[in-house]
Parts: sequence; structure tokens; C-alpha cells
Amino acid sequence: MKFWALHAKPHWPQLGSRLLRPAIFRPAQVDEPVLRSDLLSADQMEQHGVVLATRHQASMRPQNNALLTRLADNADTLAHASTVLTQAVYQGHRITPAAEWLLDNDYLIEEQIRTAQRDLPKGYSRELPWLINGPSANLPRVYDIALETIVHADGRLDGESLRRFVAAYQTVTPLKLGELWAVPIMLRLGLIENLRRVAVRVMAEWGDRNVAGQWADRMAEVAESDPKSVVLAVADMARSGPPMACSFVAELTRRLQGQGPALALALTWVEQALSESGHNIERLVQLEAQQQAADQVTIGNSIGSLRTLSSMDWRTFVESMSHVEQVLRQDPAGIYAAMDFTTRDHYRHVVERLAKRTTRSEGEVARAAVDLASHTAPGATEQPSQSHVGYFLIDRGLAALEQRVAAQDSARDALRRFALRAPLTLYLGSVLLLLALLAQPLLRVVQRNGLQGWEFLAIAVAVGLISSQLAVSLVNWLLSIVVLPRILPRLDFSMGLPPEVRTLVVIPAMLSSAQDVDALADALEVRFLANRDPHLHFALLTDFVDAQSEVLETDAALLQQATERIDALNASHPDAQADRFFLLHRPRRWNATDKVWMGYERKRGKLAELNGLLRGAGGTRFMQIVGRIEVLTEVKYVITLDTDTQLPRDAARQFIGAMVHPLNRPVIDTATQRVIAGHAILQPRVGISLPSAARSMYARLFGSDAGIDPYTSAVSDLYQDLFGEGSFIGKGIYDVDAFEQVLANRFAENSILSHDLVEGCFARSGLISDLQLFEDYPSRYGSDVSRRHRWIRGDWQLLPWVLPWVRTPQRLRTRNPLSALSRWKILDNLRRSLVPAALLALLLLGWFVITQTAAWTLAVLAVVVVPPLLALQLDLFIKPRDVLLGQHLRLALRSMGQHATHVLLTLAWLPHEALYSLDAIVRTLWRMAVTRRLLLQWNPSQAVERSVGTSLAATFKSMAIGPLLALLVAGALVLVRPGALLVAAPLLLLWLASPAMAWRISQPPVMQTFMPTPEAQRFLRRLARKTWAFFEAHVGTVDHGLPPDNFQEQPAPVIAHRTSPTNMGLALLANLAAYDLGYIGIGRLLRRTDQTLQTLQGLQRYRGHFYNWYDTLTLQPLAPRYISAVDSGNLAGHLLTLRPGLLALADDPLFDPRLLHGL
Repeated sequence: MKFWALHAKPHWPQLGSRLLRPAIFRPAQVDEPVLRSDLLSADQMEQHGVVLATRHQASMRPQNNALLTRLADNADTLAHASTVLTQAVYQGHRITPAAEWLLDNDYLIEEQIRTAQRDLPKGYSRELPWLINGPSANLPRVYDIALETIVHADGRLDGESLRRFVAAYQTVTPLKLGELWAVPIMLRLGLIENLRRVAVRVMAEWGDRNVAGQWADRMAEVAESDPKSVVLAVADMARSGPPMACSFVAELTRRLQGQGPALALALTWVEQALSESGHNIERLVQLEAQQQAADQVTIGNSIGSLRTLSSMDWRTFVESMSHVEQVLRQDPAGIYAAMDFTTRDHYRHVVERLAKRTTRSEGEVARAAVDLASHTAPGATEQPSQSHVGYFLIDRGLAALEQRVAAQDSARDALRRFALRAPLTLYLGSVLLLLALLAQPLLRVVQRNGLQGWEFLAIAVAVGLISSQLAVSLVNWLLSIVVLPRILPRLDFSMGLPPEVRTLVVIPAMLSSAQDVDALADALEVRFLANRDPHLHFALLTDFVDAQSEVLETDAALLQQATERIDALNASHPDAQADRFFLLHRPRRWNATDKVWMGYERKRGKLAELNGLLRGAGGTRFMQIVGRIEVLTEVKYVITLDTDTQLPRDAARQFIGAMVHPLNRPVIDTATQRVIAGHAILQPRVGISLPSAARSMYARLFGSDAGIDPYTSAVSDLYQDLFGEGSFIGKGIYDVDAFEQVLANRFAENSILSHDLVEGCFARSGLISDLQLFEDYPSRYGSDVSRRHRWIRGDWQLLPWVLPWVRTPQRLRTRNPLSALSRWKILDNLRRSLVPAALLALLLLGWFVITQTAAWTLAVLAVVVVPPLLALQLDLFIKPRDVLLGQHLRLALRSMGQHATHVLLTLAWLPHEALYSLDAIVRTLWRMAVTRRLLLQWNPSQAVERSVGTSLAATFKSMAIGPLLALLVAGALVLVRPGALLVAAPLLLLWLASPAMAWRISQPPVMQTFMPTPEAQRFLRRLARKTWAFFEAHVGTVDHGLPPDNFQEQPAPVIAHRTSPTNMGLALLANLAAYDLGYIGIGRLLRRTDQTLQTLQGLQRYRGHFYNWYDTLTLQPLAPRYISAVDSGNLAGHLLTLRPGLLALADDPLFDPRLLHGL
């Protein structure tokens, strides 16, 4: 049974009279007892769970944010207690063991409070069931469950007891998924509440002892000067009404007992006052000792439990406790249990959201999904995926499930359902409607200015182009708010790949130089090391560079080098069953159209001939094959990457897990020979690598956010979320058989350069939005322009695929099998390439012809300004749950600066962008219609990066169109329309400076050397000397050259004889730093370093990794033994830093002047 009392704040629970606490004889200063009651075993907690569930009555009525309010109050109270106790220690006062616990763990408590504030956003608890009866009425039901766990364990969290308690509770009342996920949050809140109550008690006792100390000091002073007046001091104390609490009595007794007969008078009075209530001093002193011991245990348990909360596997807890999970595991297809946690959690959240729209429980909704899947068991339908429960949760069967459970649509749900019913019609209709609304005012202005006929038609096309850009941006922005991200399901292959999904990772590349060959081999090995699996293989798929002859003098050496590097990799990483690494090199073939020797059809030809090799066509198309290729015929999937694409740890398994999932398996229409359901290609998100972003300001600004985003798991992609398919960009995984079936003999030779998009259209490419790869971004504007020029040429080569009829490789006309969505993707790329030229033309029109020059210019510039403003709104108003408000605002402010810079540079480079876009379009159309040559013209990105001129003069030469146009327009306006010059001047100045801006922003960052002032140098050296004193004093033979974790100064000096890999690395670098600063000589540096390294070699390790904690005296790993990837990484970084420092010692003089500075 539970005993709660009402707090002064309404509806706040607190323990009542039956809690174990001593009687005190004063008005209670501590009116919130510690959360402590009868200790219950795991068996007893099981019984208690059933009883508690029987008593609880819950409702889904939204309530207030009492938990957040209380958390804020607890944070203030604990911070105040820490401040007061810290001052007491500095002043030399004695504090209790419980107070020491609070001080020693002050930072931990602060961290836990911040975690609780982050995990409990405003409104979160309102979505949970609330109690309507009992002492915890109007508080979340799961919070009361958490308090019961704490109360009956004296704050000590035990995972097994918690699981049995919650499981027993659910035998009577199943908890919702949201409640199960809230268990760690509520436990953290309860433990913080408990710490607050102990802190309040500690502060009250501290106050009582202070009062006792003051009276003891006063009476001791009186007894020393005038012993007869002690009775008057005792009388004064009696009249003041001192708190006759245990802490007061114990402290006064400690201070006065045995100090002489005069001071015994005070204790006699205290004894007499206590006797009136049937107590005595001895009893209260005992109670005080017991209370201090109990508080110490409680606070120690609570702090230990806070640590346990952070280390517990709550995913396993939720899945083991969830009734929804148990129902979904009855999936008739047997797929659900084999999926990864993210996918299973996604399924459960769909059930959770659906249950909120019905009168049924979450378990009933899950059961309905399983029942629907059971009625379409394998063999009963052409699509085996329909027997999987996921088909009715996240796929086309969702509507049937919603109908089965009578789900009610909210306004947003209804809008989303409408959008998904005919998505392309809705999308294009919205774009066309907005286009008409945006274009109409501009076209009226054109008519009022007297432009008619062909002039008006040409201007109308330009207006339509820029209006379409703004319309598409607005529609995309609105749909990104309405449509939820669509997460592709995955199977869990974290324990290894089965043989039937054997996969080959290939890097199509060019052998152009010895440096490139080494870089390719090194990068291939890095990808392997991050994705080790016996059923995963890695290959370089290579060509020679284009040439005027079949063989060049350098070919043999490059091929030999590549062969030796692959052989070396197979020798370094052997596998008895099959080779891990392969080199598949093609010879040059004569291209009669372009009059050049080159690799057949470039990358498209590489993959086509690779697929033939994988399906037993033999290796006749390859001039050199390194590795035993027999195993390659078993390859089911191919992961293709660019040369600069990084494959993060275990990303390959995630790729394959998504590809194998039945909802993603490709379904091919036999009539059109294209994928109509599932996906034959899956691609990831692609981010920019950190080294690439650091090469220039241009890469940082235009390469999006570099590195890993810890706050985002899945992002929105319009095509994937709205239409269920993405746009292939050349990096991803494909199903070899399906890929070949839909794309073999599909395209004419020498006709398509950028084949990725159209291949993705036939193979129905999907986006794995929660999987991210990383690649380099051009560091210079000129390099990026060359890349975009190539992309535009490739996009316009796909123009025939927009038309109703296309030609086969045999030059026969046939109906275009691409879907309307695929044709729109191609057309949209063509539209975007024309926007810069349209923008420039309309700006010039406004300055020379339109009378409303300023308004026209602003309207045209809206095309450039509005999309970043929309993106900024999303950045500002959509805050990730795990990000604090201050951090989010700082990120939004940085994003605002980036968007503003983007707009400025886009306007500055507009003439150049218009020029190179038109150049690419005209070149392509001319080559397609007239010459039929150079359609496959292409240079590797690395070669482009090296060939682009980097000087200011070269940049001005390549971008001369901007300054020239600015000068011509300015001169013409002076002669024709001087009034318009003021409107045009800002843009003309930007165009004039555009080459300088492009050159400056493309420069590598200048390394700045920190030069402290003499005063700062003295401060830093004093700080360094004190820091070195720790390592000098405590890293020695006693601890075997290992650094102790810490040295405690108060209340007594204590060395923590334990260490971690991070500490080890810091100690090694401390030796090197001490040498650099002149504190030790080279001999002592080497002796100390050698002692530490010798010890490290003898420590027990797990697969090469050091355990996270060792006893520095016994050198044994401390329990519980575990590996910290963070600590291992820290040590690796420290050793990489140490190595060049030690190697440089050979160049140092024997008598180094630094030794004098170290004195």
C-alpha cells in the first residue's frame, strides 16, 4: 500500500506518515519526506505491480505541465544546495556524508537535469494517460509507476526487478508504447525529485547544526569569561525556541559534552526539554546517526541509478514489455522479427498513431494488421509482400487497415491522404496554378509596356520559367510540412550477411596516374575495414584515360601497379573461401563516332559489362582480372560508389538489409519492362566529408552541412515521400538481375552521358533517407562549374525521353515506357537549367524597357530570395527534439548567414551561370542534332579539380562575362535610361566583382598562428606547470607508469588508482608537452614514455582494444569489463600525435634552450 500526502502545490504527491523517519520536536522544515518505504524484493514487486494496476484509473484528458514545472524547481533547489555546501567546505565546516555525495556528483546531477529537460519537451506528457484517482491524480500514470519503483528500492534501480514489476502491471493493464518509452524519463524525474528531497533535508540539518554551533560558541565564550553567566545564555537559548531536532541536539552535544560543568548546564536543559516528550539526548543522537546513514544510502543509490539509466538498453526493455511488439512478431511472413530496430520501431509508431485515431487499443490495431496479412498468406497473391504485416502498416495496404479499425481522419490526415491518392496530379496542378498566379502580374506589366507578338511570347516563356522556379519551391516547401518522411524498411544484418545476399562493392574509376592508383587502393581498403563481412567483396572497375592510340607507354606500369596493390590487399586480408578484392580492368575500344580510343560507354558500359561477368558471360570484355572470380557469379547485389565516396562503418549491411526487405523487392511490369513496385536501385543520402568542407569557404557554403548530423535520423525528400521513389545520382545498391532485365539493350550507343537519372526511372530508384554516405565537394567555383556544365549536357541528352515516342538502340521508334513522373523529373532538370538565362533576360528587360523598373526588379529577384527564406523558416521553427533552444537558435542564425551569402553569390554569378548553362544546352543540342559527336565527353572530377586555373587572372578570364556585361549595361543605361541605373547599380557592382568573389571564396583557408601576449604566455606556462605537476607526481613506478584517474583533495587526500585509455594517451602526450616546454630532458621523456608503453603492451585487451578501466596497482581490468569506442578513438588520436613528436627528437639539439625556459 502507498502513503502520499498533499503538497502545498496542488496534486503533487509526497510520502506521508508511514515513511521511515525519526520524530522531531519542532515544526517540520522538511515537509517532503524522502522517497523511501518498505524495501521489496523482485517477487514482491511483481505482486505489487498487479495490485497497483488494479487501483489505477486513467484518462487521456490533456493535463498541465506540472512535471516540467517541478523539474525546474528541483533544478533551482539542487543548484542552491550545491552553492551553500560548497561555501561551507571552503570555510572549513564539517558536512555530512550525504552532503559530500551531493557535492562530489554535482556535475552529474546537472547533466541529468539537462537530459531530463531535453527528453521531456513541453506537451510531451500530455500525450500520456493521466491518473484520475489516488494521491497521484492529474499526473501521468507512468510517473506514478516510476515513483513506486524508486520508493520500494530506496532509489536503487534494478533492471530485472523493473522488468518484472512492469510486466506484472501489464497483466492487468497494458501500457501504451509512449508510456514504455517514457519509463526512463520518468525514472530520471523521480530520482531527481528524490535528490531534491534529500538535499532539502541536508540543508535543513545544516541549518540546525549552524544554530547549534552558534549557541555552543556563545556559551563557550561566556563560560570562559564569566562561568556564572552561562545560565543566562542557556535561558536566552530556551527563549529563542531552538529547533529540537536530531541534528541540533547531536551537534550541540558534540560541541559541549565534556567541556566542563558550566557548559553541562546547557545539556541538562536539553535533556529536560526532551524528557517532557519521553525522549533523551542519547536517543536523538542515535537517530541522527541513523538518519545520516539512511540519507547517505538513499543519495548514493539515487546517483548510482542515474548512471544506470544512461547505460541501460531501453530499446530491449521497450520491445520486451510492448504488447504491440509481441503481436507484430506473429507476422505471417516471418519478416518482422528479422528487421532492424529502426524499422520495427517505425512499424510500432504507425500502430501508435493509428490507435489515436480509433477507439481501439494499440494491441487491437496491431492484431488487425496481423489478421489482414494472415488472409493474404504466401501463395494467395501474386505479391508475397502482402503476407507481411508491414504491407498494411506502411505500404499500399494501409488504407485497408484504416478501414478495418475505423480510423478517423484529422484535417492533416485527410490532406495527406488526398495528396497520396493522386500525387503527381496534385503536385503538377499546384505548380501550374501557382505558376499562373505568379506570372499573371508580370505579364500584365509587359502588356502595359506595349510589348506584343513574338516579343511578348518570348518574354512570357522567360516569365514562365522564373515563375515555375518559385512555384516549385513553394509547393515543395508546403508538401515538406504536410507529407511525413517515408522510411524504407530494412532487415537486420548486423550479425553478418547470409550467403544468398552476397554483394560486390565496385568503384568505377580511371587509371590516370600512379598517385591515383595508390589512392584508389587505399580507399578500397578503408571501405573494406569499415564493412568487413565474408560475403562482401570489393572491386576496382577501371578504364584507361581516353587516348589517340589503343596503348600508351604509361599503361603497362599503371596496370601492373594496380595489380600489385590488389594482390597485396588479398594477401593482407586473406579469406580461405574466396578473394575479397578484385581488379576488373577494361581495354580501350575505338569509338568511331568521336574518333578516340576510350572505355566503352564509360561508367554505363563498365556496369553493363560487370553485370555480364556476374551472370556468367565471361570476362572477355576485360583485359585484366585480378582475383578469383568464381565467387562473383553468386553476387546478388552491387554497391556502386564514386572514387571519392566514403562508405561508413556497416553501411553496406544497411544497404543490403533494405534491398532484401520484401516491401522493397522490385516488381517488374512485363509490358513496359520497368519496375512498378519496390526498387531495383536504392541510394542513400549523400553528405559532404569534413576534410572536403575544410578546403575552402566555397565548399563550406555550397557543400551543405559537412559531417554527421547527430540530431537527424531521416530527412524529407519530396519524390520519395510523396511518390515513393527517388532520383538516382549514381551512388547506391542495385539488384543485378532486375537491373539487367529493365536496362539491358535499352539505350543507343554514344548517346547518353548522365545515365543515372534515366536508369533510376526504369529501375524505380528509392531513397534510404536514414543512411548517409560522404563524398568530396569541389573546393573551387571553377571546378564546380565544370561539373555542373557536364550535368546540364547530360540532362539535355535525355530530352528525347520526355517525348511520347523514343528510338531503340536499333533506331526503331517505340512508345516511351517511362511513367509521367519520370518524364517530369527529366523535364524539371531541363527547366532548372534555363532559369539563370531567363532571370538575366528579365532583369535586363526591366532596366531597359519596363517603366516600373524597381518593382519589376524586386519581383524578378524574388525567385532567388524567396526559396532561401522558406528554408530559413523551416530551420528556425522546426527544432529537433534533442537540441536545446539556445543551440537551435545559434544554428538557425548561422543558417541565416549561409542563406544570405548564397543569395548574394547567386546574384553575383548570375551572368556566368546563364552563360555556361546556355553553352551546355546549345552544345548538346548541336551535337545531338548535327554532329552526333562528343556526346560522351567527360573528364574525371580529380582531373578537373587539378586543371582549373586558380589565379585571380585565370578566374577573371573564365568569368569575364560578368564584368563585361556590367560595364556594357551601365554604359547603355547612362545613355538610354539614366533613372534605371540607380536600381541596377547594386547588381552591376556585384557582377563587376563576381570573378574576385569567386576567386576569394575558392582560396584554401590561411592557417593562423596563435601568438599570445607576454602576459598570456606567463599565465599559460604557470597553468602548464601546475598541470605537469600532477603527471610528474602521480605517474610513476607505483602505478606502473599509468596515470591515476584523479586526485581528491577534500575532505582527505585520496588517489584514484584506476585509469582509462583516454588517460593513458593524455599521460603520453603530457610527457611530450613537458619536454617541449623544457620541464624535462630527452632522456627522462624517453624513460617515462617507454615505461608507459611497456605497461600498455602487457595489459589484457579485447580484440586489440583496451578495456575502459584498469587498476593501476594490479593492472587488472575493472568490473564490469567493457570497451569504449570513444576512449579507444581518443587513445588512437593521442598515439598518432605522439609518433611525429618522438620522430622529431632526432633533429633536436643536444642542449636545447627550451630547458632554460622550463626552469
